Amino acid sequence: MRRSWILITLFSAGCGASTPPAPSPGPGSDETISITGRERIGWDQPAADSAELATFGYVIYVDGARNEILDPSCSGGASATGFSCNGKLPPMSNGAHTLELATYSTVNTDSGESPKSSPLRVVVSAIVTSDLAPATDWQSGEIDPTRDGVKLRIDKISDGLGRPNDAAFAPDGRLFIAERTGRIRIVADGVLLPTDALLLPEDDDGVRQAALSIAFDPDFAKTGFVFVLHTAETTDGPVVRLSRYREFRGKLAERAILFQAAVPDTADRSALGRFGPDGKLYAVVSGDDPSGRLYRLNPDGTMPRDQGGTTSAVATGVTGARGLAWATRSGILWIVDDDARAGHLSAVSMSPPPVRATIRGRTDLRPGVASLAFYTADAIPEMKNEALIVSAEAYLLRIRFADDDPTEVQRAERLLQDRVGPLRVVTVGPDGAIYFLTDTSVGKLSRVTK
Repeated sequence: MRRSWILITLFSAGCGASTPPAPSPGPGSDETISITGRERIGWDQPAADSAELATFGYVIYVDGARNEILDPSCSGGASATGFSCNGKLPPMSNGAHTLELATYSTVNTDSGESPKSSPLRVVVSAIVTSDLAPATDWQSGEIDPTRDGVKLRIDKISDGLGRPNDAAFAPDGRLFIAERTGRIRIVADGVLLPTDALLLPEDDDGVRQAALSIAFDPDFAKTGFVFVLHTAETTDGPVVRLSRYREFRGKLAERAILFQAAVPDTADRSALGRFGPDGKLYAVVSGDDPSGRLYRLNPDGTMPRDQGGTTSAVATGVTGARGLAWATRSGILWIVDDDARAGHLSAVSMSPPPVRATIRGRTDLRPGVASLAFYTADAIPEMKNEALIVSAEAYLLRIRFADDDPTEVQRAERLLQDRVGPLRVVTVGPDGAIYFLTDTSVGKLSRVTK
């Protein structure tokens, strides 16, 4: 069978001896390439010899989301630019995407990743839903036991997603899913509905806006308000907007743009929004540089009067935000970020008025971490008040904090290791089950009581 190839332009960047060498240049990539998504991607990898080459692993970032290249293949002989390598593309939805590659050491886990390649812009135009198979074929009914003896059953709820970024449960139990494809999808009664709740518009250049995060008004039963953070292009450059919609019979309409924040002109634009115990909306907006900010907003998008300064930002310096959640027991806001070299879990407290954010603790994590949720239900009492973090490295991280210090990690455990493929989103359902999203599927973990 004939294979299709695309060759990415990879520009080497200087890096210290502690990091692997970056992939070498290929031909120019100024224009957007049309692909089917079934191609393999090629690059040249510098290495001292084949022995060093064998210690390298590779990741591909699709719109800023980290994916492991599980089947890389490299030639036995090196050219002037390195060893010729190729790998399979991860599942991608139809539409425009930005691809970047990086190299890491499989033997020295502390060395970090090489710099990312220059971006390659592609448009996937020949994928149908059935092509978006998960990286790991998994079925319902498997049991994943925890270290403390809890038996968790793994169930697949639905297939057919396209790169989910975030998800939230409505008070009536429906799961709303924000996709990078610009769609808001709904899972109701265990079924992914065929019609979208929302399809974001295209920008002037024909690229559809990406849905980054979704949150429900704490008073949703009365207002019907749903808040969506999404990308947009303006005459002044790229921004992330906070738009408010009203939900009616599974559709989001009556849009009102409440707030926008500038972001770097890079592929890795991330944003997350969560309501705090004070009724304010906390939104972290960032890219792949340290210019990201944490905003505290009234539900109408205005700046609360009890904040100091002239901006609604209460913290700066956030890079690559991936998760945002409140710990209800301690009242601490937690942020997960990933700068490609490492992940971090940071504890943030709010000061008395004038309100500002204060960092109370920071824990290093492996790169690839993503969504964050706290388990506050009663169905799995052994996990009460624990943090749950998903990873593109195909596991769910369970974290318990010390009783005498809510910012100190007491123990951590990996669940779902290599069972369902790369994980993108985690949330807790009204039934007390832990719901997780892969690139294409919705699944859940529930306690086995017998």
